[in-house]
Amino acid sequence: MCVPSVATAQSAGETVKQSAEQYSQSGGSSDMDSEMGMMDDEMSMEMEMGMGYDEYGSDYGDSGYGGGGSQGSTSDITDTYASSVISLVNSFELAPLFQPAAGVQVITGPLLQRESDMAFAAGYQGMAVELMCGHMVTEYEEAGLALSTVKFSPALRRPVWNVRWAVSIAVRGTEDVPDASPIRAGTTKPGRRLASSGGYDDMSGGYSGEDMSMEMGMEEMGGGYSGEDMESMSGMGGMGRRPNAKPAAPTYAERNMLSDEAESMMDSNLGLVAEVVAEEFGKRFKAGDYGPLFTGLTPPEKIDPRAPRRPPPPRQEGDAAVDAAPLPTMSAKLDAALTEAPRPPGMWRPGITYLGQGASNEMLPVAQSEGIDFLFHFDVLLKPGRNNATQNVSRCRLFNVATGKQLALTKSMDSLEAAQKISTGSFADERAYVMDQLGSLLGIMDRDTKVVPMPQGLSPESVRRRISLVIGGPKARTLQTLAEIRLYQSLNLLTLDEVEMAFHIVGGSEGLLFLHGPREERLAMARTWAVRSQPAAPGE
Repeated sequence: MCVPSVATAQSAGETVKQSAEQYSQSGGSSDMDSEMGMMDDEMSMEMEMGMGYDEYGSDYGDSGYGGGGSQGSTSDITDTYASSVISLVNSFELAPLFQPAAGVQVITGPLLQRESDMAFAAGYQGMAVELMCGHMVTEYEEAGLALSTVKFSPALRRPVWNVRWAVSIAVRGTEDVPDASPIRAGTTKPGRRLASSGGYDDMSGGYSGEDMSMEMGMEEMGGGYSGEDMESMSGMGGMGRRPNAKPAAPTYAERNMLSDEAESMMDSNLGLVAEVVAEEFGKRFKAGDYGPLFTGLTPPEKIDPRAPRRPPPPRQEGDAAVDAAPLPTMSAKLDAALTEAPRPPGMWRPGITYLGQGASNEMLPVAQSEGIDFLFHFDVLLKPGRNNATQNVSRCRLFNVATGKQLALTKSMDSLEAAQKISTGSFADERAYVMDQLGSLLGIMDRDTKVVPMPQGLSPESVRRRISLVIGGPKARTLQTLAEIRLYQSLNLLTLDEVEMAFHIVGGSEGLLFLHGPREERLAMARTWAVRSQPAAPGE
């Protein structure tokens, strides 16, 4: 559809104005004379009925609000009428009539690429990777940029767009201690000594007088809630809505990127250790060290209902958080695909799937079934100490899931040892202690798990050998396999006949549909393959 420009709209407005002015100069037409005669008759009737007069007498008669004065000639009335028309036209803003309304979300570009981002934001990382590969397979003409961002993983020995990570945990000794008491930032202040009994020298149990005063003050203030806050939250599950407010019915099922269960388990048992690992991984993930996909997607910021309500910060031009376009609304077709797919384990952090609790030899098979490449596994031992204190000792292992090989093992991170070394000045604070104990793990991550650019000088013969190996594997019937074939096609290392043959070997008639079928059928088939590739949920 041809959309007139703003200049066209302005030109139309000028044309209307000129016509009105010409009409004024010509003195009007016979139709105008007839209309003016009718207006004279109406005004005479109003005068007879007393309309138009001030009810308090003749004080306003000379000003035109009363009944005295001349009606004026037809020419004067015509001039007045034409002036009104010109003024009305001048008040029109015609340009918006020919432009899209501001704020309307115009969605363009490859469909499956957008759906991939939305699936990741919904917590379906495996589906998200498959949909992105589906974009390269079915929207090949539009996938040049995505294909060009491919990296190579020396550890996995294959091209990758996203290296998948997971975390699991095993906790022992929970029945012997009141709580896990992990290492927390700020627990031990430099210079404070631990008594021989295992407690603190002072009698406040680790609180200074200032800390206790502040806590008591917060209790007197109601923990930060105002009466209005409490009223609005009562009976509403703590969501902060008014009792009479009716929440809008969600269009689709609610899906969150991150798992609350994962966050609770990791934080309650590992504290600062989990926080530092998450931060260090997040830096590398966002930098693209594990592939280019999903590096810019972040979960919505959680709002603490107990925190005082503050207005949002002023928006600054160029602010990435402001300028970044939000994800489009999920389509009904993607929602149906996610509903059909098994619900995957939740993510602990963007890019890290939480597999749950169990020993490392139990978690590795789970990681393999989920398509995980590298696994963090934490072993936590809880031991009772003196004065009802808990000693929390944790270690982290890093595994290559495909081979089952352990790549790294950290030093023990001991809550009592951390307190002792900080109090003696060996470390500045808890974070410095944890970073020191994690040093070997972080070094191995940087040396052995990062992706690198694709090798140069690939030959068609080496690519054919690689394709023969991939399409003969047990998990060949996936969009990732077809995406790798498309990659070599984009590098002119496979002919069209070779691509068609490989697609047919992998997918039969469905594989050929990806190459030659109508667009809508190709997209639908890509979603079907993405769902099929997902492992069954535990217990199914």
